[in-house]
Amino acid sequence: MPNAPTLPSPADLHEDQIIALLRSGAHAALLSAYFGEVEYRELAQLAKIAATRSDPRGEVVFVLPGIMGSRLGSTQRRTTSLLWLHPMAIAQGGLSQLALPAGKSLRALGVMLPGYLKLRLCLEIGGFRPVFHPFDWRADLETLARALTRSIEKSGERKVSIVAHSMGGLVARIALAQDRERRIRKLVQLGAPNRGSFAPVQALRAAYPTVRKIAALDYHNTAEALARSVFLTLPGLYQMLPSTPAEQPNLFDPAQWPQDELAPDATLLNRAYKVRSRMPPPDERCAVIVGTHQETVTSLRLRDGGFEYSVRLDGDGTVPSSNALWDGADTWFVQENHGALTNNSEVLAAVTGILKEGQTSRLSSTRPAAPSEVVRTVTDAELRAAATHKVHWERLSLDSRRRILDPIITSEFITAAAVAPHSS
Repeated sequence: MPNAPTLPSPADLHEDQIIALLRSGAHAALLSAYFGEVEYRELAQLAKIAATRSDPRGEVVFVLPGIMGSRLGSTQRRTTSLLWLHPMAIAQGGLSQLALPAGKSLRALGVMLPGYLKLRLCLEIGGFRPVFHPFDWRADLETLARALTRSIEKSGERKVSIVAHSMGGLVARIALAQDRERRIRKLVQLGAPNRGSFAPVQALRAAYPTVRKIAALDYHNTAEALARSVFLTLPGLYQMLPSTPAEQPNLFDPAQWPQDELAPDATLLNRAYKVRSRMPPPDERCAVIVGTHQETVTSLRLRDGGFEYSVRLDGDGTVPSSNALWDGADTWFVQENHGALTNNSEVLAAVTGILKEGQTSRLSSTRPAAPSEVVRTVTDAELRAAATHKVHWERLSLDSRRRILDPIITSEFITAAAVAPHSS
């Protein structure tokens, strides 16, 4: 009797293939390990409901992920080679290929399904036709917005809506200004850094936990080396830097950064300032959902040759609440962290309501009082002391693998048990 065909890694499958497996119950153990047991059961149920509720004539909704939420790679002779986020490619030093302009031939190959599949299924259950729009998160925001506009035009739809998470919210915001035919009927942002975020600052400084975890999987490069050779070359990161009050360093001025080996590129800073200054104001089509009550970096200062960050319970853990606001857009608030905004059932129900009716009672429209007290401060040097040892992907727990992009240092990146043996 012939052996059953081996299923590729779920990360290598198209979302429609994953949904078909969820509906059939096939390869349940593999998908449960990929999504998490609880998440798998929920997604399987949603996939079956969506099969009965999908409307082939429903409104098309473009779904944009956040930064690092699109898979990147290359395609040659119908063969796809995944780079981001492929554990073996990372282990072999492949992330150096992300640097620009040398790596401009890479393209977006799909979205990270654990973060966005539930959103797609809930929209389908709501009667919409959701379409994932992955993008090269390294690139210039205005370039990405033009690509989104072209995709909307190519869809042939007279009216579409957009649901956009994090960086995707800025891409969609800029696309509004390019939408001369007003094909975009509604834009709902989830945790978009409309006034920037301090996470890109930390990424450029080799201090962001996600960057440090990814670097720990790379046997050839440190986080500092990756920041210097890769992240400091990416326009998309610069264009999400935060606008800061007068008493804080102006992060679009290279002279106000620490003057060390991780100093930013002055040309990219200048370009970022111009792109940010051209972002359009909202109109009646625009809605924002803001995460709150999570420990979030809300300010910084220069200290001892580096940055010191102040953390308050005022944001979604990545974007400060005030920086997610888009003055003039309809706004709702939810106690949730940045990455989970696209998996929170109340948020997703609210998104459906906003798309259908322009309103929702699922979330509060009253902005919570901003806490003034500082929970803690942390410096570049202190953040760089985390995840300094190399780690084997195979030794990570399934939960840690699923949370690899979360800005949290899990135990495997700290404990000696996870340290890879030194090679001779």
